[in-house]
Amino acid sequence: MQYGDHWAYFGDGNAALIIDSKEYVNKREGKKYVRFIFKPSKRIEQVYDIGEEQDDNGFIVRTYPWNETTFLERGVSRTRCWIYTDFNNGPTPASRRYKDLNEALNDTERLLRSNEAAKNRAYQELNIAREQMKLSVRTQTDIIKEIAKARGRVDSDEEEMSGDNPV
Repeated sequence: MQYGDHWAYFGDGNAALIIDSKEYVNKREGKKYVRFIFKPSKRIEQVYDIGEEQDDNGFIVRTYPWNETTFLERGVSRTRCWIYTDFNNGPTPASRRYKDLNEALNDTERLLRSNEAAKNRAYQELNIAREQMKLSVRTQTDIIKEIAKARGRVDSDEEEMSGDNPV
């Protein structure tokens, strides 16, 4: 990004000019992050005492979790980004509310996955019971046929097929 109309707004109300940003995945953690190069406002410089971290141009690098960052508008000429935390990735009223909502969403997703697994187990058990019932009915039918044969009784279908009955 070039200097221009590219701003990040933080959950505590501060803002910083975005010089560059890049999304990446930390392979060791498996989590997604956004790395920014900022030109912080004078207020951020004063509140967070970051003078030693800035380079000669006043730029500073900060990384935030991807789920704590929302790009409202992202383009070549204009960017607006909302970061729920403060400049140093500390909690803010926005990040605490977002965290509460995120936890509720995660709990709901876990519950949904658990219910889905229970449903799948129930279907498997139902299929097993159905197959066992079919096998039981077949076995009982075969036993009844064998008993009937032993007693000399034959089903009418079998009699017709055997040709013993003249038409």
